[in-house]
Amino acid sequence: MKVESLVEISVIINIFLAVIIIGSFGIWVYLFFVLRRSFELSPKIYSNDNLALEGELISVIVPARNEEKYIQKCIQSLLDQNIKNYELLLVDDNSTDSTFDLMENFRNDPRVRIFKAGEKPSGWVGKNWPCYIGYQNSKGKYLMFTDADTIHSNRSVRDSLGTLIKEKLDVITAVPNLKYPNFIVKMVLPVLSVFMFSRYSPMRVNDPNVSIGYLFGSFFVITRECYESVGTHAIVKSEIVEDGALGKKLKEEGYKLKMFRGEDLLEAYWARDFNTLWNSLKRLIIPLYFTDRLNSILMTIGIFFLMSFPFLVLIYCLVAYYVHLAEQDLSYSILASFTILNIMSIYWTNFYQLKKANTHNAVYFLGTPVGCFVVSLSFVWSILISDKHAKIKWRDREYNYSKGISC
Repeated sequence: MKVESLVEISVIINIFLAVIIIGSFGIWVYLFFVLRRSFELSPKIYSNDNLALEGELISVIVPARNEEKYIQKCIQSLLDQNIKNYELLLVDDNSTDSTFDLMENFRNDPRVRIFKAGEKPSGWVGKNWPCYIGYQNSKGKYLMFTDADTIHSNRSVRDSLGTLIKEKLDVITAVPNLKYPNFIVKMVLPVLSVFMFSRYSPMRVNDPNVSIGYLFGSFFVITRECYESVGTHAIVKSEIVEDGALGKKLKEEGYKLKMFRGEDLLEAYWARDFNTLWNSLKRLIIPLYFTDRLNSILMTIGIFFLMSFPFLVLIYCLVAYYVHLAEQDLSYSILASFTILNIMSIYWTNFYQLKKANTHNAVYFLGTPVGCFVVSLSFVWSILISDKHAKIKWRDREYNYSKGISC
């Protein structure tokens, strides 16, 4: 084939790649401004010591399965609250470690009641059943659901309840200060957070014209009346991502739901090591695949083109320079310029998110490519294996979607 023909083919290929790269750049610019708007305008749960709350009983429900490393700190933080009229319900979800024994250490506190969830009825998965057991044994007009690996400030219960009552809401949830315990998690999760905080930001969830509803399972407060009216956790009993499903249900049915920034109120884990990180990522896409296959595939393709594709195109351009193809074809230089601009936008958006969230040192933005490839690979891999081997390991249980969510 003549050199001229090869150049013509490479020009066509490079123009096609450039169009994708320019589109990716535009989306990253959009994500940056959405992220910036969310950080600047999202409401915070506020303190109000003058609001009379002592007559309002709130039941704090903590489901726990194999949380021996975290449960004591969580319980102690919830017992150090600056509010008197609350009860703490600890529900052990068939733990195989010392979680229940550690709960027992707090039994003498009159605010604490401890329960064993027992075996789940057919159709119930995840922490839905222990949450439901906690509700059944609760006495409060208000319910707070929080995870066993969270650590609360001493104003967590009072300020959230006060905000709920003052704003006359049915349910509030808060974005926690996420803790990233190791090197790989610190590189991967911030990149994913750009998308999560853009899609499920308080600005979107709180907009009545946007259909998106979401709850952070690590922290939400709801009136008993609303919780019972929407159907309790029984309405999402088969959902592994129950917080998102319950939030969606509440928004759809017109309840007054509001999301706040809550990084001053509590800390929470999203993943603790690479295994839980990988399964957390699968937990996002596999359930969607079995409820909306087309949307899950399109999302996976979109994530790949936004996160990994620009870095692959940069490698492609560098190889062209190395073998001297770029010397004969200016389109490589043009493509490389657009690609570098795209990658810079990815780095900058991730850096901005890290600086604003203040979860750990912003220098981890240098690991942006690692985060992009891990997220993309996990989504692609999950889609490829879903029909035959759609397993998610979560809290020492295995859920097999390809066999009807058996565990």
